[in-house]
Amino acid sequence: MARAAQKPEEDVLFSPVLLPNPGHSHGWPLALMVSSQTEARHNRAAWAPTHLISIRAPDTKLLSMIDLPEDRHLQLIFGDTMDPEERDAARPQAIAQAFAFIDGLPGDARLLVHCLRGIGRSTALTLGILARYMDPEAAAAALHALRPDAKPNRHVVGLCDSALGLKGKLAKQALRFPAKVWKPAKG
Repeated sequence: MARAAQKPEEDVLFSPVLLPNPGHSHGWPLALMVSSQTEARHNRAAWAPTHLISIRAPDTKLLSMIDLPEDRHLQLIFGDTMDPEERDAARPQAIAQAFAFIDGLPGDARLLVHCLRGIGRSTALTLGILARYMDPEAAAAALHALRPDAKPNRHVVGLCDSALGLKGKLAKQALRFPAKVWKPAKG
């Protein structure tokens, strides 16, 4: 994984994870953050993302969220359950929507992925986004660097794993969370 060189004037909040990124149609360098809704609401002015993915359960509302045009704000509606049989469980269509949204990001996008009630769904989706452009272990290490206290929702990770054809490799990495210190996998 090629890391971006840090320049003093560069925005450290959305520091690119990957440069260059020829795998993205516009070369988007994975300039992203992942948070809970509370954090996003409290920091919306300072963070000032250009694009937003909000994940919320059915029958919940986004409260005083970042005001962005519809084409820059994807709202995904599914619960934090890990049981795929639950009525409000994430479905493959939500992952497809998220990946299509990511494909349309311009090269200078600053993406914030957040969810209501915790960070399980947002960190799981972020892991899937990262795994589109790097191997599963590198994606997990990058997620840990972005959000050390990540607790990816295993069901959402499984959907990302399936969508990417990774045959359980991403799901295996998700089992390593939460981790205080990230260590490369053995052998």
